[in-house]
Amino acid sequence: MTLMAGLTIVILILLWSGDRTLPQVRDFNWQDRNISAEDTAFTLTFNRSIDRTTVEKHLQIQPPLPGKISWAGSKMAYTLTNPAPYGNTYQVNLQGAQEAIGKKAGKEIVPFRGQFRTPDRMFAYISSGEADSPEERLRQRGRIVIYNFKTKTPITITPENLVVTDFKVDRHSQTIIFTATDPKTLENGQPAIASQQIYSVSTGIAPRSSDFNHQFTPPGKLELILDNREYQNVKFDLSPDGNKLVVQRVSRKNPSDFALWVVSLDKSVPPSKLKQSGDFVITPDSREVAAAVGQGVSIFPLTPTPGSNLDFLPKFGNVLSFANDGTAAAMVEYNSDYTKSLFVVTNQGIEQQIFKTNGSIWDARFSPSKDLIYCLATELKTTGENSHEEPYLTAIDLKTKKIVMMLLLPIQQGIQMSLSPDGLAVIFDQADKGESTNQIVQGGSSGILWLVPIPTNIRELNTPVKAERLALSGWHPRWLP
Repeated sequence: MTLMAGLTIVILILLWSGDRTLPQVRDFNWQDRNISAEDTAFTLTFNRSIDRTTVEKHLQIQPPLPGKISWAGSKMAYTLTNPAPYGNTYQVNLQGAQEAIGKKAGKEIVPFRGQFRTPDRMFAYISSGEADSPEERLRQRGRIVIYNFKTKTPITITPENLVVTDFKVDRHSQTIIFTATDPKTLENGQPAIASQQIYSVSTGIAPRSSDFNHQFTPPGKLELILDNREYQNVKFDLSPDGNKLVVQRVSRKNPSDFALWVVSLDKSVPPSKLKQSGDFVITPDSREVAAAVGQGVSIFPLTPTPGSNLDFLPKFGNVLSFANDGTAAAMVEYNSDYTKSLFVVTNQGIEQQIFKTNGSIWDARFSPSKDLIYCLATELKTTGENSHEEPYLTAIDLKTKKIVMMLLLPIQQGIQMSLSPDGLAVIFDQADKGESTNQIVQGGSSGILWLVPIPTNIRELNTPVKAERLALSGWHPRWLP
C-alpha cells in the first residue's frame, strides 16, 4: 500500500508538471555521410509532432541546395532538385522551429546542426605518357590514371606491362573494369583488339557510405576476369549495379560465332551466350540490354526466361545512353537522305525527334534532371571535292527543343566525352592521330584533355563556353561516380 501510494504521488506530480522533454531532431540520415549523385533526398525525423511551417521557414542548408519538402508524420524529406555539387561539405541547420500543440505555440526545438559531404571531383583516363624521358613515357603509356582535382595528384593504378584500350568505373568508384593487351604478346600484323583480355583493378578509394559492405582495398589490386584463349573480347559494358558484364566476343575457331556474353563478376555462374548484335548498352536497372540487331534496336533480358518479352524498335540504328532512372533513352535514326536524327524514346513508347544533322552523332548524355541532353555531333562541311566532319558540343532543352551551341571541337574522329555525375562539367579528349586501339598500343599518338564547365544559365547561352586545357596527357576520360 505504501508503494502504491508513492507511485500515485509521482504520477500526479508528472501530470501536474507536464512533459519536460524538449522537441528535437531525433535522426538525420545523411549525418557525416559522403553522398553521391545517386543520393537524391535526406530526411529529418523529429521526436514528436512538429509545426511544419516553422520547420520549412527556418531550415537552412549551406552552401544552398534547391529542393522540395514533403512530410510523413513526424518525418520530413528534402528532395534535391539536382545532385549536390561534388567537392563540398554541407551544413544543415534548424533553429526556431516549434512543436505542434493545436493552435497554441509550442516549445522551440533544440537547435540542430548536421553535416554531410560530397566526393572530391575525380576522373580516370588512359595515359599517353607525361614523363620527360622516352623510356618513362613508354612505361606510363596506356595505363589508367586517376586524377583528383582537390589534391591535383595523378595516381597510376594499372601495371606497365598492360596497355589499356577501354574501361568502365563501378558505381561506388572502388573498382575499374578494363580491357587491355600486352604488346609483347602481339604477333606481327595482328590487331591489338584480337589479344584483349578483361581485368579489374582497385582504385584505392575508400567506401563512401556504410550502406554497402565494401572494405577498403589499396590501389592497383589486379584480377583477370576473362581471358582471350578461345574467344576475342571486342567490346564490353558494365551493368550499373556493378555485378555483371556484357561482352561482345568472337570465336577464334569460328569467326561466324560472334555474340554477346553475360559474365557474372562474383563468378557465381559461368559465362553464358546471349545473341548476336552490334553496339549495345545495359539498361539502368541492370536487367536488360539494348543492342543493334539487324535493321533496328532490340531490348532483351540479360537472363532469358521462357515467355520473357522482347522489345524491337525497327526505326533506330543504335542506342547512345539512358537517363539515370531508365525512363528515357537517346537513340539514333539513320535517314534515307543520309542524315542522322537524335530521338528521345520514353519507357511509355513516346518517340520525339530533337536534333538532326548531315554529319554524325557520336554521343548523347542526359542531365541528372533529365530536362537537358548534351550531344557530341558533327556537321559535314564540303569545299569543292573535299569534305570533312566538324565536331561540336551542344546542349538541347528537351522541353523547348532549343539547341545551344556550347563549343566547336578539334577536327578529328573518335572524340570521347564524359558528363560529370553532378551535371556541372564535361570532359573530352583530343588525340593527335585519332584514338584507334592499335595507335594506343603502338605509341603512334598522344592525347590532350579538356574540361568544359557548364554554366547555370546554359539555356540562355549566346557565346561558346571556354574550355580549359588540363596539364595531363591521355585519352578516354571518364568521371568517377
